[in-house]
Amino acid sequence: METTTACLLTELSAGRIPRGVIPDGLPEAEQLRQLIAYLKQIQQFSLSLSNGDLTAPLPAAGGPVAGSLKSLHASLKHLTWQTRQIADGDFSQRVDFMGEFSEAFNRMVERLDQSRSELEALNLRLQEDNTALRNLTEALRESEERFRHIAENVNDVIWTLDRTLERFTYISPSIATLRGLSVEEALQEPLEQAMTPESLAAMRTALSGKLHEEAVSSVSEVIEVEQFCRDGRIINVEVVVSAVSDADGRLKEFVGISRDISMRKKAEALLKYQNTHDAQTELYNRAFFDAELERTMQGSQFPVSVIVADLDGLKRVNDSLGHEAGDRLIKGAAEVLQMAFRGNDIVARTGGDEFIILLHGMGQDGAAASLERIRSCAQTYNAGHDGQPVSISLGAATATAAEELPLALKQADERMYADKLARKQQRTT
Repeated sequence: METTTACLLTELSAGRIPRGVIPDGLPEAEQLRQLIAYLKQIQQFSLSLSNGDLTAPLPAAGGPVAGSLKSLHASLKHLTWQTRQIADGDFSQRVDFMGEFSEAFNRMVERLDQSRSELEALNLRLQEDNTALRNLTEALRESEERFRHIAENVNDVIWTLDRTLERFTYISPSIATLRGLSVEEALQEPLEQAMTPESLAAMRTALSGKLHEEAVSSVSEVIEVEQFCRDGRIINVEVVVSAVSDADGRLKEFVGISRDISMRKKAEALLKYQNTHDAQTELYNRAFFDAELERTMQGSQFPVSVIVADLDGLKRVNDSLGHEAGDRLIKGAAEVLQMAFRGNDIVARTGGDEFIILLHGMGQDGAAASLERIRSCAQTYNAGHDGQPVSISLGAATATAAEELPLALKQADERMYADKLARKQQRTT
């Protein structure tokens, strides 16, 4: 019996719970059974705790071991509750009853709280960025809508051209008003078919330099070109072109605005004509003649001949027949001079009844022949017109160098007055 008891005690002291049946004859049999049952409860409860099962029943018996386990069980249940609270977002939970574990646990909660704050701040920034992006998207949509509305309703043509200067990538609908083409037709049209060869060369010269710029200039180019219309007309167009660069400053494409300036060009031509021509006779006026004389003196196209012509009898006609008759006589003299000279000769009305002809590259013989041609044209004119005949006094001189031109003008004027005097004397005899 003593041996059996000793074996049981040896197993218990080694931390093993005896699995054999305790004989009833042992004096301590009941106490040993109670001890073994107690240890089994402690073992089962400990195993449940180690496996995370906090629902296992607590040992019914008391004692320091059971008390410690009960305290651990209570701490773990409270820790579980705190963990659930943290999982629900309560980061104020702290553990102060589990030694080193408490320090590590509390540091983890603090980091989680910090991470949550950072995530909340990040989420707030994302919401703000999202709002800003929505606003930007809406502003971009409105901007694109405004651009589309403007592009589709203005008379000017808005377009984009690829960086190769070959084809248009966008053309606004007003191309139909400008050139009579649809948008589809204009987009399929190569650049060389859209304008005259001279205009194409000017366009490419103005824009090709930007193809090689490291940083594309934002300065717009203003170019006047001539473009073909569907009906065969050629119109004058003012083109304002700007280069569009990408984020790295490299050329991406060209954007331009084309405007029909045909009416403006006609107005400019008319204004230029009016500034250089006499309104009554449509000959060059005094201002143009003076400017041309200055250019002639600075040039090298010599000899240059000058003819001074003076309409005879204008005052007498005005006084006797009225200014309308005098105006017809002035126009008749202008017509005679236009009949007598080439289109590139300078025939100018420099006064009421005074005219000067500037003949580049003509010597004395040519000038003398011109005088005879004027007289012949006057006879032809008078034969075909009723009313007062045109009679013109003439004088000519030739300059072989620029410094001789003032003297040639004076000599031609003097010879004109000599011719006028001789003609008067012929009429009186």
